[in-house]
This record gives sequence, C-alpha cells and structure tokens, in this order.
Amino acid sequence: MSEAPRDPQKPSVPTLGLVLAGGEGKRMGGDKPFREIAGKPLIELAVMRAARQCDQVMISSNDDAGAFANFGVPVIGDLPEAGQGPLGGVLGGLNALPDGIDWLVTYPVDCPVVPGRMAIELIDAALKKGAKAAYVNHAGRDHYLSSAWHRNAAPVIAKLLADGKRRVRGPLDALNAAELFYDERSDQPGLFANANTVDELASINAILSAQRASDA
Repeated sequence: MSEAPRDPQKPSVPTLGLVLAGGEGKRMGGDKPFREIAGKPLIELAVMRAARQCDQVMISSNDDAGAFANFGVPVIGDLPEAGQGPLGGVLGGLNALPDGIDWLVTYPVDCPVVPGRMAIELIDAALKKGAKAAYVNHAGRDHYLSSAWHRNAAPVIAKLLADGKRRVRGPLDALNAAELFYDERSDQPGLFANANTVDELASINAILSAQRASDA
C-alpha cells in the first residue's frame, strides 16, 4: 500500500512543533503563557500555530503539566534539568521526538505572529543546505528560537550545556545552520514581535486589533 500524500501545508518530512513555554515571564508579572492577546491566551495561539504547520505538537514547560491539560498535547520538561534556559527546552523536545519524526520546529510562546509557511520554509532551508538546523532572520534581526532542529542536533546541544554554554546561537553556529530570511511585510503586521512585557503585549494586541478592524 502506498503512503498517503503529505499535507501541502506542512513540511515535506514529518515534523513536530514544540511550543517553548518555559520562561518565567518576570517582566510581565509572571504567568506569561496565559496572558491574552487577540482574546486568546498566548499558549493557545502558539499551539494552534504549531498544529497548523506540523504533524504533532508538544509543549515545553517545567510547570505542572495539568496547567496545560486543555490543549491535549504532551508537556515535556527541560534537559538535563530545569534552569538551562531555552536550549534545555529544545534538548528536551529533541529527546522526546517519537519514532518516525526527525525534525523539530520551535515556537516561542511570546512570539504570537509568524508566517503561515514558517515550518515548511525552515525545513526546506535546512535540507537545501544539508544542515541539521535552520533559524529565522527577519528584517535584519536574528530569531534563534524560531528555528528547526534535526534529532542529530541533540548531542551538540547536550555537550554545550554540559560545558555551561547556554546561548542558543552556540549550537546553531556549531551545526552551520541555514538562515531563513524574511523581509518586513506590510501584509502581516507584528511579524516576529516579542511580547516580553505588559507594554509589548499591549502593543501587539493593538496591531492585531487594527488589522482585524481593517479586514472587517
């Protein structure tokens, strides 16, 4: 029996979307994943984005998994332990990849607007270069956590963390990661904007509200 054709809205190879929701969100008073934008919690928006673009979804968090029970996806913690920063979340996700899925695409919970084909384009960029990772550059700014990672990147990340090196750029450089370029786009305001503070959250909310009003 021949395999079913791939969903054209998803990458050419099986992919898992990992929502990075492990940050404490101190600059916005905590509980970042459940802060709302456009009437929905950031975590809900991120899970929805990942589900549209990838075959499976997981949430990366060291909080009680019960807090995310409504989303019906696995919750995995950092490796080798909590407190390693975002790379610990990426490593946890790579080590939790199920059989048959070799690629992980990461979605920071505080980045609510990304291109609809981001996962496809990240994986394509990595495969074209023959690299085990790829990341976004938007309008001249690198976004290392809007990225794709092959399962074979796990040992590289683990070694860097063991050496106390937690910068996300470290394994991307070590893996000679592909860079995916996006220009500033007037048709998608707020693209790759980060909501790290209450003011930034309000600003993105205003941008999206204005867009909805103009589309009405």
